[in-house]
Amino acid sequence: MKKILSAVLMAALLICGVVHAAATDIGDLEKRQAELESEQDQNKQKLESQNAAVEEQQGEIDKINKQIETVSTQIRTCHQNIIKIEKDIATKQTEIDKANKKIEANMDVLRSRLKAIYIAGDVSSLEVILGAKDFSDFLDKLQLVQYVSNYDEELIDKIKVQLNAISKEKKSLEADRTSLEQEKSTLQTKQDELNTILEENKEILTSLKNDVDATKMSISISDEELSGLSAEIQEYYRKQREALEAQQAAAAAAAAAQQGDSDSDGDSSGESSGGGASVDTGAATQIDAGDGWVWPTPGAYTITSEFNESRSYETHGGIDIGASMGTAIYAANSGTVVASNNSCTHVSSGGNWCSCGGGYGNYVWILHDNGYETIYGHMTTTAVSTGDRVSAGQLIGYVGSSGWSTGPHLHFELRIGGVKCNPLSLF
Repeated sequence: MKKILSAVLMAALLICGVVHAAATDIGDLEKRQAELESEQDQNKQKLESQNAAVEEQQGEIDKINKQIETVSTQIRTCHQNIIKIEKDIATKQTEIDKANKKIEANMDVLRSRLKAIYIAGDVSSLEVILGAKDFSDFLDKLQLVQYVSNYDEELIDKIKVQLNAISKEKKSLEADRTSLEQEKSTLQTKQDELNTILEENKEILTSLKNDVDATKMSISISDEELSGLSAEIQEYYRKQREALEAQQAAAAAAAAAQQGDSDSDGDSSGESSGGGASVDTGAATQIDAGDGWVWPTPGAYTITSEFNESRSYETHGGIDIGASMGTAIYAANSGTVVASNNSCTHVSSGGNWCSCGGGYGNYVWILHDNGYETIYGHMTTTAVSTGDRVSAGQLIGYVGSSGWSTGPHLHFELRIGGVKCNPLSLF
């Protein structure tokens, strides 16, 4: 019988060793899970910032497009004005041509008259007057001489006025056209500059969208890894339950064998029954959620952030207990420290967030005897290390503001079968 008890005890010890080794593995898995979740939070924050940058850049492009549209309208208006003034120039040129023809005709008349006088000989006005037949003819000839003289003067003056007017009109039209062409050239240059700026901004937008795609890809990859880790963690807890059930069965078998040995030795029935009942009860009892749990921060009970609270980038997976810097933190129940971190130096006052310890900063992760897990995050420093055995109410660290924290508090998290649950259900 002693050999049987020894074998059962050895089996139980081996099972406990396997569970402890698995606990170390699960600690690594869940630590990686916490790191990935922290990375996901950062990536989601990054993605939101990138989407805002894309939206802002798109707004800048829309603004430039409106400027280009305005300049294009101005160019079209300027072009239409140039067409109009060119038509006016053409009209004026027609008038100039007509005036030139008229001037040419007047010049022809003048040349003809001069030619006639030349052919007739050098006859003076006095000779023409003195050659009058009578006084009436004298008056007619005198008026004719005066008319011819006045006509010559008026004709020359008229030609000068016409030439001056045409010259001024031509210069005015040419100046207007030059001004419009310069305006059009300036607007065209501005449009070209805006198009260049537009292309540069489009390249920036493309780059920003590529960054968004890269971040989305990172989130997708992390999601896949998290999914795989979740499956591994669930498998671990399934095996752990089987191991615990086997351990309990071995303990029950040992108790039954001891009871049978006592009966065969002739012990009193009252003593045998009492002793056997005590051992069997102890072996069969499992730790319930409400058994032996103690509050991790005695004297500090203010909940500053509820479980499952919705945040900008996540759903809160634990509760935050408000406490001053350096407040003592105690293990909520007995168990083994399967993971811990004490390397984060960002513990002064919060606000300067970091991803140390997967966002938990300095933390302690305990696997309890019933398979539950508790995590104590954002400590200033820990008082225990990975692999340590702790009892309920044992000092494990001090309240701080390390990791993803905005001020001193304890992040207290409960996991059952790898699933985050409300820690308040323990008390």
